[in-house]
Amino acid sequence: MPDNVKNSAASWKIGIALLIGLFLIGMALSLVTAARRVGRVVDRDYYSHGQHYGATQDRAKNAGLDWTMTPVLSGTSLQVRVRDRAGAPVASGVLRFEPRPAGGDQSAGALTLAETAPGLFQTQRPVSAGGELQGTLRFTRGDATASRKLVLFN
Repeated sequence: MPDNVKNSAASWKIGIALLIGLFLIGMALSLVTAARRVGRVVDRDYYSHGQHYGATQDRAKNAGLDWTMTPVLSGTSLQVRVRDRAGAPVASGVLRFEPRPAGGDQSAGALTLAETAPGLFQTQRPVSAGGELQGTLRFTRGDATASRKLVLFN
């Protein structure tokens, strides 16, 4: 066999051996790095963090997420009690009912409920032409906001 064929075959073998060696070194470095620097991607609660990401971010900024609103139809008036997590009334805020009529009629405007006692808001019962009124109660005090869906039947 000529010398140039032997040298060519030997250089290919050396090149392939170097590529395999570099690959193995790279894999070893990757495994060592992964074992030492654990990120949130390999966290045991990875999926739980993803499912509740928005709630944890908003909860840190919005104290109103723990507030409850209890609407009651009393005769011709709509009364809503707003309470915090401990059950104490949340006073000095603005409570609005933003209607979305069931029939698609968007002519009804938002209603602002007046605070008659600490944490107790009241307004005249809204009337809709179709007999059913859907909407959202939104309570704001400072930067905190709480909301709740509401359906009224006339």
